[in-house]
Amino acid sequence: MQKNLVNITLGVVTEEVQIILESYPKYPYQQAFSYSDLRQDLIAYVLSRVPNKYIAIDSGESVWNQTAQVRCSSEQLLHIENLIHTGIRDLVHRYQKVDYRVPEQVKFDARVASWFR
Repeated sequence: MQKNLVNITLGVVTEEVQIILESYPKYPYQQAFSYSDLRQDLIAYVLSRVPNKYIAIDSGESVWNQTAQVRCSSEQLLHIENLIHTGIRDLVHRYQKVDYRVPEQVKFDARVASWFR
């Protein structure tokens, strides 16, 4: 049977992105990252900065069975969480001129920027 390579770090990062974004204000963060392209950029931002783990599974086997068994150390998880927060800040700054239907006065209010200090 043919085997497929699966990046199991992707599942961990995707889940953490969802959890962390839920803790951010709806505007502008949840609104901006609800767009698939920007969310994918955030996931790629994190994945490119952490060691990725892969498994080989039979083509008929469920990926979810394998990724459910993934365990990260507390240190690894904290590193991923910090990268997500940094990525959110960096991507919002990089794409600030892109219209995500977020009012400009809310988008980059000084109070929002102070959360990252």
